[in-house]
Amino acid sequence: MRCDRVSDLIGVYMDQELDIDARREVAAHLLGCPKCSAVGDDIGRMSRQIAAMGRQPAPGRLTHSVCKVLDSPAADQTTPMRQGAIWQARDWPQRAAVLLLACGATAVAAVAMMSYMASMATLYRDVTAAHVRSLLQESPVQVASSEAHSVKPWFTGRLEFAPSVKDLTAEGFPLAGARLDYIGDRRVAALVYRRRLHVVNVFAWPATDGADSAPRDFVHKGYNTVTWIRGGIAYWAISDLNMGELRLLQSQF
Repeated sequence: MRCDRVSDLIGVYMDQELDIDARREVAAHLLGCPKCSAVGDDIGRMSRQIAAMGRQPAPGRLTHSVCKVLDSPAADQTTPMRQGAIWQARDWPQRAAVLLLACGATAVAAVAMMSYMASMATLYRDVTAAHVRSLLQESPVQVASSEAHSVKPWFTGRLEFAPSVKDLTAEGFPLAGARLDYIGDRRVAALVYRRRLHVVNVFAWPATDGADSAPRDFVHKGYNTVTWIRGGIAYWAISDLNMGELRLLQSQF
């Protein structure tokens, strides 16, 4: 089975909705194709994260309105069948409109969710690639300094925003310096911290949604990552440190 065909089927494969023969073909392809396997891993990971968020019940007003239309009282039992048929014929456009509205809302939500998942999968890969790329250089920093008041001004004129720069030496994360990087078609700040022999990259850029968000963690390609939004800036901390230590660093921002 070719990659383009697998890309069409991977969603229903992950949902276990394929027939047994197609499922075997997709499974065999994923075993031999790292690229498609990575996509499947990303979808599965995001599905688990979304499921972990729980479900929110529909607003009571919406539930009441839909049920009121769908469960409209039937004609009186003594009413002739013809009158009941006429009532139903008059009422069907309203029922159909409600059903179409519900289907349309579901379709829009599904498309939005798939778009969000695809963009997040791309972002996961970009962040991980930027981290690995920095480890392959002789030095992961362009400006080497352990002092936050020296690193923060370095970004002036190089970026259109001011990332938060913390000196975390007392917490066991000495600042090594900073550099510019490129993630998601944008220039971003990269703060570099060290923890024993480990390098921690903290990427920062303006958040699309400026509202603060609680930290979320995930693992991609063996690297632990924590992401959060604070003060209109999105932060992504990534390292091969264990998640507990990475969370400790995040809590200082």
